[in-house]
Formats: sequence, C-alpha cells, structure tokens
Amino acid sequence: MFRMRLVIGLLLAVASLPEMLAAQLSSNDYGQYVILNAQYGTPRRHVDVTNRLKELARQDRMFRMGNSTFGVDPDQGQDKTLRIYARGPNGQERMFEYREGSTVDGSEFRSWGGGDWGNGGWSGNWEGGGRGRNYEPQPEMTAAIQHLREAQRNLQLATHDKGGHRENAIRIIEQAIGEVEMGIQYDNTH
Repeated sequence: MFRMRLVIGLLLAVASLPEMLAAQLSSNDYGQYVILNAQYGTPRRHVDVTNRLKELARQDRMFRMGNSTFGVDPDQGQDKTLRIYARGPNGQERMFEYREGSTVDGSEFRSWGGGDWGNGGWSGNWEGGGRGRNYEPQPEMTAAIQHLREAQRNLQLATHDKGGHRENAIRIIEQAIGEVEMGIQYDNTH
C-alpha cells in the first residue's frame, strides 16, 4: 500500500513539473542580457528612460511603446526609438532598438520584472560608444515629466465641479511639461 501511494505521489509530482517550469520561465527573469541603460528619442534629442522602463517592466513582460509610454516627446514631429543598452554573458555590450509604436518584449533581459538593473556600468551615448557631446542623462527631468503626466491623468479623471480650478491645474501642468521638455532639449544641445 505504501508503494502504491509513493508511486501515485511521484506521478503527480512529475505531472506538475511542466507547469512549475513554465511558471518559472514566464517570470521572465532568465534572459541573458543585463540592462545598463535605456534612452528614448532621436540621435539629435533623447532622454534617459531607464527608471520608467523599470516601472513598466514590473507591470508586464511586454508593452507597446511611444511618447505616452514614457511621458515625454524629446523630439516633436520626429519618429522616436527606444534604445536599450545591455551587457551579455560574455561581457560585451549590445544595443536593442525598438521603433515608436513597436512592442517591447523583456524576455531577453535578466531580472526584467524585478528591476534589478540599470544601476550604472554604462558609459556610452546614443550610438553606444564613448560618451558623446550631446549626451547627458537626465533622470530627474524625465521623472518630473512622468510625475506631471500622472498628475494630469488624475486631474482629467476627477469630477468637473471644482469651480474652474481643476481646468486651471490641468493647463498649468501642461505648461510645466512643456517647460521641462524645453529644458531637456536645451541641455542636450548645449
């Protein structure tokens, strides 16, 4: 009787093994590349979006990206690109490029969902080499835009009976976003 229970227990354990492995693999933390930095924009104007990418990675393995994803339009009227700079298992750096509107799949990156990446170690510029003249990471400015966009969304969802103050706040936030974007653009060109 004991043997029969043991055999049944082993069969049940083996039967659930594929599900356990699939769950582990779907946690998408097993890619071979470690993200060093993420930039969004054009060669002429781009911003550091590493922290925002961490937020997105914690929410889902895949997402469609564009200006609204990152809360910034670093080069208005131009097609933008997300560039993820990563280090592979052999220590060499590699750039992953995603065009505006495309889907980003984090399964190639180690610790994607955990966000345990992007903490330095990258010394490149937009092209991936040594630090360029027009490159300067601006995580605080990028974070400011992201927070302003979140405040803007919250105000737009609020009820309209605020005596005109809600509308004024939305207008002022739009102006603040424009000023921060112009500050980023100025810093990238000077």
